[in-house]
This record gives sequence, C-alpha cells and structure tokens, in this order.
Amino acid sequence: MDILAHALWTHAVHRGVIAKKKIETTRRAFWVAIFFGIAPDLFSFGLFFVSRLYQAIFHNEQFFRFSPPDGSAIPAYVFNSYNYTHSFLIFLASFALIWVIHKKPYWLMFGWGFHILIDIFSHSTSFFPTPFLFPISNFRVNGWSWGHPTFMIVNYSLILVTYLILYATKKKFRASN
Repeated sequence: MDILAHALWTHAVHRGVIAKKKIETTRRAFWVAIFFGIAPDLFSFGLFFVSRLYQAIFHNEQFFRFSPPDGSAIPAYVFNSYNYTHSFLIFLASFALIWVIHKKPYWLMFGWGFHILIDIFSHSTSFFPTPFLFPISNFRVNGWSWGHPTFMIVNYSLILVTYLILYATKKKFRASN
C-alpha cells in the first residue's frame, strides 16, 4: 500500500481504538503512531526515493511512473531492508524487547505491525511481496496489488468512509457528554 494510505489507516485506527482505550491520546502520540505506520516503507525505500529524486532533478531523469520500476534498477539494500522492516516476526521481537525494557507495552508501535498486516494482502508476488515470516520462512501471500486502480479506489473510499464514521461518532460522543 502507498505510504499516504498507511499513514491515514494508522491514524484512523489510533484515533478509533487506541484513543478510546485512553492510551496516549496526545498530539505527539498520534504523530508517533503515524511514524511507526509508515516506518517500514520509509526505512526500506526512503534513501532510494531520495536518490531517484536527486537523479530526476540534477540529471534530468524521469521520476514519476505509473508502473512499477524495473526490479533490476532497485538496489539490493532496498530488498534487504524491506525484508527486515516488513517482517512480523521482527516487529514482534522488537515490541517484546521494548516491553521488557520499559516494563509495559508501547502501544504506539502498533502501526508497524498494522502496516505489515495490510501489506501481506495488498502486495502481489510479482512486486515486493511481504516477507512477514522473515527470517524463518520465505513464504509470501499473493495479494491484490495496491497499485491496481480498482484497489486504490476501494482503499481510499474505505478511508473516506472510516473518517466520516470517526467524525460522526466523535460528534455524537461530544453531544452526549
């Protein structure tokens, strides 16, 4: 899924679930949750994105495409970091480690795990399938590609409906108090 959609879904879940449980509802907490929601892609593709942008600006190369780039043009470090940042096992180990260190769960990290769960089913095996069982298994799910126009329309429509529901329930909650 694209990074904007990950941010919006993470924010919606945080606002709708975490905030109702009274777990860190500050403005900073929302931004931290969103950071964790986009971090897997940020740490996998961020440097590559910046280098492509640099090439486009200073070397007059094409930047925007409406199709996936040629896999051979993507550096190996992107694939390697993608394996780590999109592994549910690594997320769970990190979450557990933080829990042990701080003696309580750090729920704002949920966005990372949520990101992986979304990607499992929104990536096809033809382009960056989600290695959610890395490093113990190479199993991947052949999901519905998030880049497909129908998926994009459905996804952003569901995001819009979700935010309308959150807005309506917030307004109703305030009126009843």
